[in-house]
Amino acid sequence: MNNTVLEHINELFDSYDLFSGTGIKKIYSSVKRKYPNMSEEEIEGIKDYLCEFYEYCMNFADIISDKYKTPFLPTGEEAQKEITEYVIECRKQYPEIDQEHICH
Repeated sequence: MNNTVLEHINELFDSYDLFSGTGIKKIYSSVKRKYPNMSEEEIEGIKDYLCEFYEYCMNFADIISDKYKTPFLPTGEEAQKEITEYVIECRKQYPEIDQEHICH
């Protein structure tokens, strides 16, 4: 993937878009608007990257959510250490993605 795109990856999607089928279309539109000369292959690469990010981080988030029996990341003080570790692990794998996208 193009380094310029990676530098601006956080501007190309809303983390909530990764949770819905129509969200992928929004991501596609956002990329097309920002980079009109980008090839379909490159756009697919961005979509794949974001889907891989989502899957990777969701595996960790699901473990924490299941432990605290919530459908989302818990907000209580006792879960903060685990959430911090979760963010660190996701940032190791996807350092270009901002923390706010990881915590949603």
